[in-house]
Amino acid sequence: MTIKLASLSADLSKEREGEWIEPKEWPGLDLENPGAMTPLPGLGFLVRSTNYPDYVVARQKVLEDLKKEYPEGIIPPEVLAAAEGRLAVDHLLLGWRGLDVDYSPQNATDAATAEEHRVLRNIVYWCAGRVGKKQVEFVKAATKN
Repeated sequence: MTIKLASLSADLSKEREGEWIEPKEWPGLDLENPGAMTPLPGLGFLVRSTNYPDYVVARQKVLEDLKKEYPEGIIPPEVLAAAEGRLAVDHLLLGWRGLDVDYSPQNATDAATAEEHRVLRNIVYWCAGRVGKKQVEFVKAATKN
């Protein structure tokens, strides 16, 4: 089989302007069956891509700053949560739906930077990693006469 090159390209417009991504399910939310996938009906995030240029630059700066502040490489969980959350809110997360709290920049900051909201951060980053991707397409083999 041959793959269409164009289907491997990113949609840069969506990466930079954002796209609604709806995670259909997530693992580890069912305490009685931690390996099960839990459906997340109605949940969606308007996010930019983790390839969004401003995010890439800001992330690199944050990593360099953390390396200077914690040269031994052990970053406290609350510091890392705050840094990852701040990056998400400042550069990736533009909105949400399906949560019991309305989206606002302040609500997003409060939740995304809180250490205990790691599941939210993980879902937001997972969604951001899917923005602008296309379904791979294959070229039908030409038939010889």
